[in-house]
Amino acid sequence: MKETEVTSTCCYCGVGCGVKIQLDKHDAVTVVGDGEHPVNRGKLCSKGMNLQYTVNDKSDRLLYPQMRYHRNMPMQRVSWEDALTRTAAVFRTMMDKYGPDAVAFYASGQCLTEEYYVINKLIKGFIGSNNIDTNSRLCMSSAVAAYKMALGEDSVPICYDDIELSDCFLVEGANPAWCHPILWRRVEAHKANHPHTKIIVVDPRKTDTAAIADLHLQIQPGTDMVLNYAIGRLLIENGDIDCDFIENHTEGFEDYKARVFERTLKESADICRISEYEICQAASYIGESKTLLTMWTMGLNQSVKGVDKNLSLIDLNLITGRIGKPGSGPFSLTGQPNAMGGREVGGLANLLPAHRDLKNASHRQEVADFWGGTALSDKPGLTATEMFEALADGKLKAVWILCTNPLTSLPDTRTVEQALEKAKFVVVQEISNKPQTLAYADVILPAAAWAEKEGTMTNSERRISHLHKIIDPPGEALPDAEIICRFAKKMGFAGFDYPNTEAIYKEHTRLTAKTNLHIEGLDYTQIDKHKTIQWPYNKRRKIGTTRLFADHDFYTPSRKAIIHSPDTDLRSELPDAAFSFILTTGRIRDQWHTMSKTGKVSKLKQHISESTLEIHHNDAKQLGITEGQLVEISSRRGNVRVKASLSTSIKPGCVFLPMHWGKLGDTDLHRANNLTNPLLDPISKEPDFKFCAVQVVPYEKPFERIVIVGAGAGAFGFVKAFREINTRDEITVISNENLPFYNRVMLPHYVSGDQQWEELVKMRDEEEKNVYNINHIRGVIVTRIDREHKYVEDSRGIKTPYDTLILGTGSRPTMPKDIPTLPGIFSIRRRSDADNLRKYLRKDSSVVIIGGGLLGLEMAASLREMDVRVTVVQRVSRFLNRQLDVLGSQLLHEEMIDQGCDVFYNDEVQLYYGRSKVNKVELKSGIQIKCDAVIVAIGTTPNIELAKAAGLHCQRGVVVNNRLQTSDPSIYAIGEIAEFEGIMYGFTAAAEQQSSVVARYHNGDIGSVYPGSVFMNIIKIQGFDLCSIGIVDCPNDEYEEIVFIDKAKRYYKKCIIHQDRLVGAVLIGDKNEFLEFKDLITNKTELSEKRLQLLRSGSAKEPVIGKLICSCSQVGEGNLQKLIQSGCTELKTLCETSGAGTGCGSCRPQVMAILDSFLAEKEEMEVTNG
Repeated sequence: MKETEVTSTCCYCGVGCGVKIQLDKHDAVTVVGDGEHPVNRGKLCSKGMNLQYTVNDKSDRLLYPQMRYHRNMPMQRVSWEDALTRTAAVFRTMMDKYGPDAVAFYASGQCLTEEYYVINKLIKGFIGSNNIDTNSRLCMSSAVAAYKMALGEDSVPICYDDIELSDCFLVEGANPAWCHPILWRRVEAHKANHPHTKIIVVDPRKTDTAAIADLHLQIQPGTDMVLNYAIGRLLIENGDIDCDFIENHTEGFEDYKARVFERTLKESADICRISEYEICQAASYIGESKTLLTMWTMGLNQSVKGVDKNLSLIDLNLITGRIGKPGSGPFSLTGQPNAMGGREVGGLANLLPAHRDLKNASHRQEVADFWGGTALSDKPGLTATEMFEALADGKLKAVWILCTNPLTSLPDTRTVEQALEKAKFVVVQEISNKPQTLAYADVILPAAAWAEKEGTMTNSERRISHLHKIIDPPGEALPDAEIICRFAKKMGFAGFDYPNTEAIYKEHTRLTAKTNLHIEGLDYTQIDKHKTIQWPYNKRRKIGTTRLFADHDFYTPSRKAIIHSPDTDLRSELPDAAFSFILTTGRIRDQWHTMSKTGKVSKLKQHISESTLEIHHNDAKQLGITEGQLVEISSRRGNVRVKASLSTSIKPGCVFLPMHWGKLGDTDLHRANNLTNPLLDPISKEPDFKFCAVQVVPYEKPFERIVIVGAGAGAFGFVKAFREINTRDEITVISNENLPFYNRVMLPHYVSGDQQWEELVKMRDEEEKNVYNINHIRGVIVTRIDREHKYVEDSRGIKTPYDTLILGTGSRPTMPKDIPTLPGIFSIRRRSDADNLRKYLRKDSSVVIIGGGLLGLEMAASLREMDVRVTVVQRVSRFLNRQLDVLGSQLLHEEMIDQGCDVFYNDEVQLYYGRSKVNKVELKSGIQIKCDAVIVAIGTTPNIELAKAAGLHCQRGVVVNNRLQTSDPSIYAIGEIAEFEGIMYGFTAAAEQQSSVVARYHNGDIGSVYPGSVFMNIIKIQGFDLCSIGIVDCPNDEYEEIVFIDKAKRYYKKCIIHQDRLVGAVLIGDKNEFLEFKDLITNKTELSEKRLQLLRSGSAKEPVIGKLICSCSQVGEGNLQKLIQSGCTELKTLCETSGAGTGCGSCRPQVMAILDSFLAEKEEMEVTNG
């Protein structure tokens, strides 16, 4: 139930979707789309739909300022006063000694406009340096420069409503289906309603954007300009240009015409590696349409020729006169939520507020007079990559980094690390403890996050929105603007004593007076009244401006648009014999930037859970690379190691890596920017992320001898998992039982005869040799580990050398100290225990079982099947007191009574009677029980003595890291002896999970880490379903229960929820939901609407089958294929039935592709069959 509600704007991409943030009485936030917002009309993409989880999850938040006086010292908590006083003193010292250009600020396109404004004012107007740049330099600066060169200013001429008014879209170097999904949903809907609308997509990859294209031009990377000029030539030849517009409202056409006629159509087609027909078709679509909406983003911008590529695309709008008209114009799809707001205030190294020109002396004076600080420098500041180069060579002494993670996002990132190591002073202002930049900080300042502060943003169509605060930041965190203003005052600067955030905004608007982006007079009240306002703002009429240049009056000195015709020379790093592939990098659908926020949302990890290299099938075949195989990608700067993802969607000779992953623990081998080139566009200074030369080879680890001590579930799991990846390495298993691998969990059923020995055997002798190629040494005890010489010595005195040692020594039954050695007292751990018990028991025997845990109860049930009389003695007041809640234990008790067992609680065996064998026991309560045998099942003790003797770090178990490595990196511990983060997971599923992690990591998969296991308990009693997963009781009021119970039928289901995630479940009487609940708990999947289905659906929802397609509704490729095969062959019906594509809709192209593939195969089969 909502208590408070405010409006805001999504903090991810530049689309600027409106949201409503709701706060309930428990201070939990919910985010929904704003149905009245003009941008998204209530719709949200997968990231926006899960925004609340990034707000509610404060597990990674920085809570207080920290500082250290030397890099070798640990960080210490300090007050804001101490942190800012010291920082101001260091900045002042650097400035006095080396000048104002010795310091810099590196900010982010996710900063609010007010934050941008005060940072820009501080560095330029008071410190006296232009050393401010942002990560927007990495994505939008080429578009900014091109707009300015062509139109006079950085002014996006279109509005989103032009989408519904256009009949021709040219999308180049962009994948809005994934990166700007809500905008693309509008394009898809428009296309569906107006099928004659033409969509042309230019991209070396067949993306989901290309899925609905009428024409996909799969050009060679870097040939965009050649294509655009070829289209321009055809438009001129075909008479499809606007001569009147060209003559009266443009400059440069004759030079342009000469340039585009330098090449024949065939020459252009050959360079682009597409057909002449395809280029003609594109020109025909454009020529025959009435409008032209061009869209582009990083594919053009992130290039050493980024500005020229932008200009060549804008040229097509200019020569056809399709600008300033409904449905037409050049539309740069902004990457970040407030990149445009940052440009408005001049928050880049070469800009001044309100699109003023840094080179213009009168502009500099205007701003200096307004701010009342120092004179503005005419020297352009250091841009993003230049800052870190200056840190490396010592020219820049101090850097203040806020709201960005350059150690993942900058090109040639290892050199950036080296630069930060050399920096004299680093301030990091952050919300999260995850970014790697924190490791290099001298001062860490905790900042407020989205929904915890107030301000404005401007989206891609110049639309300004007001973001309201609804909750306070955690701990001592402060809004970014307040931190900067406090620092400015510590520096002794006037003009930063703002009463509130709106005062900053009003000052910014006054500085825009008499400029082309005029918003003077605009305030939060006016923005809220209209929901949003597009600049320029008409102060008198109190409205914004929908579309620019309708009067064809451009912002250039001549008031005409400039048609540019730069050369097409490719200046990127070209492939050669040593580095024969072209690497391009980019985003994936459900992640954002460096994943500080989206990485917290489990749902968003399920679509693509790890970094992979997309490579064409044919290229992979030539290199001997198979699907999922680890590959090493190297460039002249660094290397990356990920799995291969084979595809026909990428152009041969090209490979693609996602840019989101950074360092994982102590390794950076998933970080795409280890490879990328720091080459810059000479005008925009934007790096060449989309083109660098790399080599790709299959990864092959050196040959090793692996020795495994123990033959339990962990060892078996490791052998199977390892041999799926690696058949070369030598594996030796040393077991103290003279038996093959077997399932000891099923020993109670072996005792009863319900299962035969053959059914317990996991790996037959012939499989050990012929399938898994292992040397299994049986019936031998390892007595010593020599870590220095890397061998183990066994009870025969034989030394077995190893390169890697895996300890899976398991555990032994815990036995009371005072228990006698009488015949008839058993424990059940090994086959020999079970065989001895089977021989000992008669049909009419009586057995006392000490311990009411899983083993004790399963033994009790098995013995009852043999008509053996059973008494269970439980030390505490109920069964499975750690695995079940009170009600679950009660229902289990009733089942055991019905099974015919006698039960004594809160009691213990203290005396054993008998001479030749046990015949009676006495409890502490004084009760005496006659018996023929006693089974002790009170728990197990991990066998860590061997590890201890070898000097490995041990506590309750052998301490391991998240790779399962012990204190000796060449020795791993798995299964019941492994202690991870203070917890020991003594059950089979955990051992198998651990062994899989070790197998993958040891074969080079650095993404293979162990997060811990979810505790699971399934009691195996004939005709009785009982299991528990995760926690079984609510630890405090922040946890919630959903319960269904029918005591009479012994039917009980309970779910425990925390922060909209299922964290525990008890299922008694029916465990159909076990697999689904286990996956939800293990993956920490956010429930959202699924919460309503828990325990209410009557039958479990079908789990995800195959590759996840829809992360909103959790639908897999296999689920879709099943529905299609059952007759669901219309896209709309398929989506409605499965739920796929009904959330954010960004998976709809994939759903359509699966459907199309099935229908095509069906049609082909029908043709083949006549």
